[in-house]
Amino acid sequence: MKLLLGMAALATAFLFPVQAFAYSNPFHLTDSWRWNNNDFYGEGDPYILKFNGTYYLYVSTVDHQSGIKVWSSPDLVNWAYRGLCATDPITKAAYAPEVFYHVDGNFYMYTSPGGGGHYVLKSDSPLGPFVPVTGNVGMGIDGSVFVDDNGQWTFYATGSNQIMAWPMNSPTSFGSAVSTGLSMNGWTEGPTVLKRNNKYFMTYTGNHVWSTAYRVDYAVSNNATHAFAPASGQNPVLLETEGHHVGLGHNSLVRGPDLDSDYMVYHSHAHEGNSVYPGRRMNLDRIVWNGDRMLVLGPTSSEQTNPELPLFADRFNRTTIGNQWINVGGGTWGIYNQELMWQDTIGNASWYRQVTANATEADYTAEFHTKQMKQDSGNTPVYGVVFSYQDESNYGTAVLNRSLNRLETDFVIGGVSQGWEYASLPSGFNYTKWHQIRVEKKDSSFSIFVDGMKKQTRNITGLAGGKIGYATSNVHADFGYVAFSNKVGGSSAWNTYKPVDGTIEAVHYMQGGEGTAYHDLSQGNTGGAYRNEHVDIRSSASEGKYVIGWNQPGEWLKYRVNVAETGYYDLSLRAATTFPNAQFRLWNGAEDLTGPVPVPSTGDWENWRLTSGKRIYLTAGHHELRLETVSGEYDLSSLTFSRADAVTSINDDFNDGNDNGWTRYEGDWSVVNGEYAGTGAGSFGKTVIGSSLWSDYSVEADIRRLTSTGDAGIVVRVNNPASGKAFVNNPDYLQGYYAHITAQGVHLGKMNYGYQALDFAAMSLPADSWHHLKVVTSGTHIKIYVNHGVSPVIDYTDTSMNPFTHGKVGLRVMNSNARFDNVKVNP
Repeated sequence: MKLLLGMAALATAFLFPVQAFAYSNPFHLTDSWRWNNNDFYGEGDPYILKFNGTYYLYVSTVDHQSGIKVWSSPDLVNWAYRGLCATDPITKAAYAPEVFYHVDGNFYMYTSPGGGGHYVLKSDSPLGPFVPVTGNVGMGIDGSVFVDDNGQWTFYATGSNQIMAWPMNSPTSFGSAVSTGLSMNGWTEGPTVLKRNNKYFMTYTGNHVWSTAYRVDYAVSNNATHAFAPASGQNPVLLETEGHHVGLGHNSLVRGPDLDSDYMVYHSHAHEGNSVYPGRRMNLDRIVWNGDRMLVLGPTSSEQTNPELPLFADRFNRTTIGNQWINVGGGTWGIYNQELMWQDTIGNASWYRQVTANATEADYTAEFHTKQMKQDSGNTPVYGVVFSYQDESNYGTAVLNRSLNRLETDFVIGGVSQGWEYASLPSGFNYTKWHQIRVEKKDSSFSIFVDGMKKQTRNITGLAGGKIGYATSNVHADFGYVAFSNKVGGSSAWNTYKPVDGTIEAVHYMQGGEGTAYHDLSQGNTGGAYRNEHVDIRSSASEGKYVIGWNQPGEWLKYRVNVAETGYYDLSLRAATTFPNAQFRLWNGAEDLTGPVPVPSTGDWENWRLTSGKRIYLTAGHHELRLETVSGEYDLSSLTFSRADAVTSINDDFNDGNDNGWTRYEGDWSVVNGEYAGTGAGSFGKTVIGSSLWSDYSVEADIRRLTSTGDAGIVVRVNNPASGKAFVNNPDYLQGYYAHITAQGVHLGKMNYGYQALDFAAMSLPADSWHHLKVVTSGTHIKIYVNHGVSPVIDYTDTSMNPFTHGKVGLRVMNSNARFDNVKVNP
């Protein structure tokens, strides 16, 4: 730990270099929990609190032990074990402990020991000791708190397989339960809420913790307690059921060190020790935003760039203030215990300021921490921060007034005050404890937050970026961690290296300006949205986000990517156009990766389609790829890179008496008299074969339903299959398309851990008779043929936001017993 803190000290009060190091999931922490027999238990249900520039990690306690462990980190990557922060006997099997800071200056922990209701514990430090301050208050498991801008606390937890909300009167007092409207089939848990652009975003986890299909969805509401709607076409946002990185879920959300990025913290199965309960490890993946759409850049298990640090930060872990700070107006300033800066001259109304030698750009985010030690009785004592400081005639200031219990802000431009404005703070606000002030500046808008609560937004013209710092008037105050970053409102997404394979939002092209990050032939942003550059960006109603419009021949955009492994990838663009001849091309430096690729007309600028994939070869590592418009015009929503492999032909008549190569999930599967028998009467079952990297292929099989009810058929583009009988009873545990027959005809459905009917062709297909079913996939286009017909009975194109373009093949039965034979797969 001394080495870790020493490394952090070296970076103090300097402009941070570009991050060149990498982390990979899962994390391997020291001092992990273990079962009695020393098998690995690990870090389940991870929760991270950020306080005064330091991150604190809390995890679930192994069932047979008491105590709650805590780790700390300056950067979300390097973690030091700090011991037990709670030891009370009620912490035996303390599930999902989460810690929240209250304006009274205390930390409140919520945990559900053994899943048997909640206890509230309290401490004056994030390191503890936390002691119980309530008995068992019930309310299910997995409690989490959200603090709204008005200071209202809301508690969320699982109840009756749904997420419930309880408005809180205090950190230990809970109101009546309100249903958020959210649940997942099987089991629902692990809620967490954040607020962005006046909307409430909740992530929540479904299925059993030991299932490989443990996963995360998210939902949005205009209210903190109810009417949450799952994000259409985007869920699950975190899921992986095959390979070594499975069982992903129970996440929390945390702001990154650069003050602008967001991260999802979650656990995965550790595959160590007990084979039934395999242990869990912590993982970290980036979240990016496009309008009101939240996108998880993951899950990843390859090397990812470390979370970016702020451009400037100071922890004051030294003995003198140093030349990184400039005194303005005098006062008595110093460093205490190598952990904070102070100013203690009081008795007059003079302003004393310390500002940084370094200045922000025009748009930025700044974060400050301060507390009051003493104030004089007169001359309106206040203390706080200064920002966009250019000189004594041009700056902004935000201060706390203990006497009037409020935030006060003013802006001075050309020596003229723009007028003080005030925002009340919650009752019980303890000014002698640490509080965070945060400033987000974008264009002419300044948003001021106190302890995460947005208290003011002011529109101020004529004031750009500048220095930041601390200020007092007639107050002795202490000042803690301070930092700034030239990123705001999610702009950190633009320069981050997005994982490939994966989807990249079109508007997240890199920074650097004309000729470096993009080339645009028209002046200004024609659509006037999202970014203040010459790239033309508009809002799309049908996509529900920002897109790039008016792409003309010769224009180009650059995207930063992090390729997980060397190999072939299929590139598809989600685009809209009325032009018959639109084309794009992708470059990697001087290498033409694709040649001209057509973008078919979609008939309308709000009709979005995914182009058929163009196979390209990429090497592992970081690249800056350039997307060029070759001809015509099109509007661009996103780029999708999918790891690809050649389709291997399969011809299985089961005459060898086995089903080698097939993976069975639910149902009873066996080879009987050279036929593949699937039993799902009153239930369901599936079996799959092939590679998740396959794209376009045809699949055909002879199918005979033995029962008059139910259905049987072929699944294509299969991803993330899992047992719907493991801890739950869900027939839809896969992602892909299901072409199946019933007595009434042929059906096509989409399965995404739920079922959506897409198309139907009526015909008589009696039970106990053989029928031949053939499915042909090409891009987002699916054709279904019956009984060797030359014309498809279903001809369907998936125009949704989440078409499946790659995956395995399989067979499925639902409430039916069936036989399958002569299964063929061809490229």
